Amino acid sequence: MRKKITVFTTMFLLCTFAFGQNTPNTKPQIKTEEITYHGIDGRPINRLDKKGLDEYKEYNVDGTISKIYIEEFDKTKGKTSRNLNETYVYEKGKLYKIERIGSVTGDKYEEILFSYNEQMQLTRKIENQYKDNRLDLNQLSAYTDYFYNGNGETEKRYEYDGTKREFLLASILTKIFDSNKNMIQEKTENFDGNISGIVNIKYDNLNKPIALESSYFKETTSYKYNSHGDLEEEKTKSEKSPTIEISHYSYVYDDYGNWIEQKQIIERNPIDEFEGGLLIKRKIEYYE
Repeated sequence: MRKKITVFTTMFLLCTFAFGQNTPNTKPQIKTEEITYHGIDGRPINRLDKKGLDEYKEYNVDGTISKIYIEEFDKTKGKTSRNLNETYVYEKGKLYKIERIGSVTGDKYEEILFSYNEQMQLTRKIENQYKDNRLDLNQLSAYTDYFYNGNGETEKRYEYDGTKREFLLASILTKIFDSNKNMIQEKTENFDGNISGIVNIKYDNLNKPIALESSYFKETTSYKYNSHGDLEEEKTKSEKSPTIEISHYSYVYDDYGNWIEQKQIIERNPIDEFEGGLLIKRKIEYYE
């Protein structure tokens, strides 16, 4: 049975600025980084926070991601284990394949394939599922076709229906970009043609998002940045809830200007059990 889709653009925007390489030529490229999450201010780490597990990432010399490992403390062995979780393959400078591997089983459970046109624009993404290292058609099997028109982009997602044994249209995503290629609007339609939500985004003169309005939950979110260009404040309020949430971010930087500690303090008005904080640490190794 096809399900109606809700898209979280907010998380995409935050992830865009949370991690990754700083690209100025004066800085060396990151070779590896170890990312660990810590609870602070009386708030124990909840494994639903972020992705939920500590990570170790390897980068290629051009700055693209190569491999992601999951790190987890093994109480029986008294040490941290590191297990491969994702591998990235590139062709002609474009991402061609992502393989996802069970951090416990070591078996491949998902393969994502990317196709491009002559202009090197993404035209199709295929999400293949695996079971016992064999291709398995199930409810998570899907593919997305991409179409381009001027400053717009349309994504049509198809998901596998086990009853009908075919791929059926699940959603249509329409994006509009400004002259700087920033996405300024995203509209999601369900398979039945009804609009499930619209997101509008505003940017500053440095092309960083400063305001986001989402009709999904009647929310508005504003963003402020520090002198390094890193997120400093995020404020969210909703017409559906009286609670206003403000996250304050502070950082410790290394000699190259990359942050190695990010502290997030969450304030909610009225106060509830979701107040507290999260500390993220990065241990970075650079290419020489």
